[in-house]
Amino acid sequence: MVYNQTGSSCIIKLQLPINNKGAEMAKVKWGIIGCSDFARRQTIPAMLETPSVELIGIASRASEKAESFRSQFRLRRCYGSYEALLADPEIEAVYMPLPSGLHAEWMIRAAEAGKHCLCEKSFTTTAEEAARVGDAFARRDRYAMEAFMWRFHSQHATASRAIEKGEIGPVRLVRASFSFHFTRRPDIRWDPELGGGCLLDIGCYTISAARYYFAGEPVSAFALGELHPQDRVDTAVAGVIEFPQGAALIECSYLLPYRTEIEMVGEKGCITIPKPWLPDHEAIWKLNDEFHAQPLENQYVTMFEHFSRSVLRQTPPRYGVDDAVRQMRVIDAVRRSLQTRKPERVTET
Repeated sequence: MVYNQTGSSCIIKLQLPINNKGAEMAKVKWGIIGCSDFARRQTIPAMLETPSVELIGIASRASEKAESFRSQFRLRRCYGSYEALLADPEIEAVYMPLPSGLHAEWMIRAAEAGKHCLCEKSFTTTAEEAARVGDAFARRDRYAMEAFMWRFHSQHATASRAIEKGEIGPVRLVRASFSFHFTRRPDIRWDPELGGGCLLDIGCYTISAARYYFAGEPVSAFALGELHPQDRVDTAVAGVIEFPQGAALIECSYLLPYRTEIEMVGEKGCITIPKPWLPDHEAIWKLNDEFHAQPLENQYVTMFEHFSRSVLRQTPPRYGVDDAVRQMRVIDAVRRSLQTRKPERVTET
């Protein structure tokens, strides 16, 4: 069924996929709000591979764009508005690859429509927004999760187990970087109203990694950065985030070459992960002087499978809204520090 801007529809018949035994598997019926190039390249192909995902359709404010995605991926439906998708009673969960500045509004609308939601990073633009989103989902007993796909790759689970076993001793320092040259225009990354800038776009990964590997929450942040003179979005950020047991050095930039790495330094050794966000087919990481390799896996498939299974089993996802709120509190502190050029406390909203 294809919906136009007014909500009227026509029928498109496609055969539903079945498993090898000829019976339909337990699946969650998904819709996508937003036709991003990232979704086209990465997440939609992963959703179509995920056993517990049945991707019903996709929505765009431009009907022709939604139809292009529907046709390319042979989806059953497309919608000429976000409202039309949320009004579809068959949709149970929504994936949202919209700009960060639109996340809070449309996640709240998704919750009000009774949908679960997996939302791209950054979850919102402020912790106050994230808390309001959390309230909306809690009132309707629905789940929401920030789509940090890297947390679902086994290289991080394996590295975490090594830390838990005392392989490098207590972690005292985490160093995380994410940078690449970015000048393309027009692009949402240059629009402050849509949550533009490198901190919300890629710096969020470094902050998330620091919280993940310290297995706790920081108390303060100090950061310096650069703002684009016309667009007034941050183009480079470097900072120190204080945790009770140590410090994280984070950096992100649109002005530097492509660099991605995290390092966890303990009292007895260190772990280095050269490609923590988008690893090669064989993910290589280093424990002290010993290299380890993880076999081929698709971290996007694992993430969608985890969230769908949470919906099917009615059990909260591993990383719920509370985690997203805590993440945004740290980002808020970093943003305040960029303005004051002083350390800022990580405070509750």
